[in-house]
Amino acid sequence: MEECGVGRPLNQWFREYLTARSYRVKVADTLSAEQRVRSGVPQGSGCGPLCYLMHVNSLCGALNYSSAYMFADDLCTLRAGFNLTDTCYSIQNDIDAVVRWSHDNGIVLNADKTKLLILHSPHLNLNESPPPLVTHSYSCLHNNLVNCQCKPIERVDCVTYLGVKIDNNFSWSQHIEYISDKLRILLGKFYHLSYKVPISTLKCLYFALVDSILDYALDCYGLTFKTYLDKLETLQTRFLKLLVNTKTKLECRDNYKKLYKICKILPVTVKFKYLLAIHNYKTCNNYLHPITHKHGTRSISEGKFEVPKVNNYYGDRTLKKRIPYLLNSLPQDIRQEPMLSKFKTKLKKYFLLNLP
Repeated sequence: MEECGVGRPLNQWFREYLTARSYRVKVADTLSAEQRVRSGVPQGSGCGPLCYLMHVNSLCGALNYSSAYMFADDLCTLRAGFNLTDTCYSIQNDIDAVVRWSHDNGIVLNADKTKLLILHSPHLNLNESPPPLVTHSYSCLHNNLVNCQCKPIERVDCVTYLGVKIDNNFSWSQHIEYISDKLRILLGKFYHLSYKVPISTLKCLYFALVDSILDYALDCYGLTFKTYLDKLETLQTRFLKLLVNTKTKLECRDNYKKLYKICKILPVTVKFKYLLAIHNYKTCNNYLHPITHKHGTRSISEGKFEVPKVNNYYGDRTLKKRIPYLLNSLPQDIRQEPMLSKFKTKLKKYFLLNLP
């Protein structure tokens, strides 16, 4: 707490809150003997998660070469480079630093769950074999790696991080298939429920179960190929056919895309643009730069942003290209709307009206 800037008297008061505590275990009507709590915080306390965040706050400072991204007890480190061997040596130094930090701070590092993912273009063949990365134990590092028996980190082609499957080419193909499998299971359940519950109940279930699955990380995996997103939209359409009555479904038989306007639900290919625009509404980032010219032009008066030039399809999928390009395509009254709630309403209405 002192490292995070929390000093006396609050620091001392919190020390008293944590010390001289004990616990028991109860099985049926039998209580065990009391044991002292030597570490940790009271179970179920509101301050427990905050205490953990303060405890691991200094971990990022232990990394000298990699950037750290942390969520609770998950740590993801990234290092970019042109030479694979040199990059691996730099990462190994940071891994050793994490092991030492974990030992000094009383935290156990789970080496079995640690994975290595090398991100690269699918057109780039990795001819060289990277040196193995090893999560050495503290005793191994203390003995200067003499008689080291530590296992190397497993290299994988895809890793699941916070519920998102990231592959080594950033194609998102495995994540799309993962979502599709979950939706297919739900689709079967929705089909049986459609004979037993009213449509209004099915709509509530759709937004609670289906829409939440599609929305999670959509502004990330939505940058993938359109053919991948079309797989999800096909499944989404099958759900919408269960959210309308038989008469409406027959009327839309020639074009089931009409169901999206009827149900007021955005298809996943459009929902991606909706979320991307909302998450970058009135934000200060490196992607948005207002157009500036010596002469007054229509683009300047309408408050549009510079769109960088790209050389290939992969450059076209980057956020620095997609965000300003998307915002520039919106009408001026929507782009310059000062209130977020009205911006969301106008944006969804605009997308629904322009559905094919």
